[in-house]
Amino acid sequence: MVLKWMSLILLALLPVLAHASMYMWVDADGNTHFGDQPPANASSRKVKVNAPEVSNDVSAQERQQRMRDFLSEQQKDREARQVDQAKAAEQEAKKANFCTKMRAQLKNMARLSTFYDLDENGERVYVTEEENEQLRKDFRDKVKQACG
Repeated sequence: MVLKWMSLILLALLPVLAHASMYMWVDADGNTHFGDQPPANASSRKVKVNAPEVSNDVSAQERQQRMRDFLSEQQKDREARQVDQAKAAEQEAKKANFCTKMRAQLKNMARLSTFYDLDENGERVYVTEEENEQLRKDFRDKVKQACG
């Protein structure tokens, strides 16, 4: 059983070990061992290890293609998320700029004593105090709704 596990480990490490020197020896209990250094207390022999040939069977190629397709989709999704994040950041910046201007207008409205409209002749027609208050309230509500 130990030999079986050692063989499996050796097979798994073959590509890595292909360029290294390998040694094989049998210990006092009769167990076979492999290593990259010869043991000091036992006789060993150098073993040539050939890396297995790469399998290019159809199923391996299909797995590779599926992996490439998966990675390509992941990249596309990542790029789409980045585009969406950039758009969201741009919209947030526009909203912040808009709100800054709206709040500045709101402060300016507080400084004005009264508002007016222009009639058909282009002359000023001042609104009543109640209409002044309603205009200020409506604009405050608009700012609050748009900007929080």
